[in-house]
Amino acid sequence: MKSLFTTSALFIFFLLLMAACQSSQPVFSKRGEEYRSAREIAAAKRASRRGQREGSMASTSKDRTSRTRMHNRNLDKDVATVIKTARSYTGVPYKWGGTTRVGMDCSGLLCTSFQSIDVTLPRTSDEQSRYGDNVKPKDIREGDLVFFGESKRNITHVGMVTEVISEDEVRFIHASTSLGVMENNLYSDYYKKLFVKAVRPPVF
Repeated sequence: MKSLFTTSALFIFFLLLMAACQSSQPVFSKRGEEYRSAREIAAAKRASRRGQREGSMASTSKDRTSRTRMHNRNLDKDVATVIKTARSYTGVPYKWGGTTRVGMDCSGLLCTSFQSIDVTLPRTSDEQSRYGDNVKPKDIREGDLVFFGESKRNITHVGMVTEVISEDEVRFIHASTSLGVMENNLYSDYYKKLFVKAVRPPVF
């Protein structure tokens, strides 16, 4: 009899325990919030972190772009006009002695670009290298002419600075013999080895 009572009590206790387990609901959300599973909460947290990272990257990119373009927004009107004119020839093929959209050489590009502000530059890169005052590399700014060659006595190429971005990146436009009118970084390994000097035209 006692054994039967004990067995019945254990059976009833077991049923109550199962009912309690089935009716209870695991809570991973704060009180008062809509119930979400652990998987849903984890996914929401990942999405939130991803959104924060993307927002931070967008803000950083915007700041970097603002710093990069600040010089161009504040350019002297004549400098901006000459740079805009030179860039309008981007992609024109190289042609020795050329000064048109059919073909351009390096000094011809600058002669044509400066004509947009009614300034006549000397025709050759060697002559242009003596048109203005020499500028130290650290003081280079938009509109300056940059010259390349084997030595100061052998200038063979010229370009014009279009954008000063940082100490390691100064963009200049020129007529490349292989790729035509394009922009490159003055401090790239290739052009840094050939760089001879910079000159500021007296019109700026």
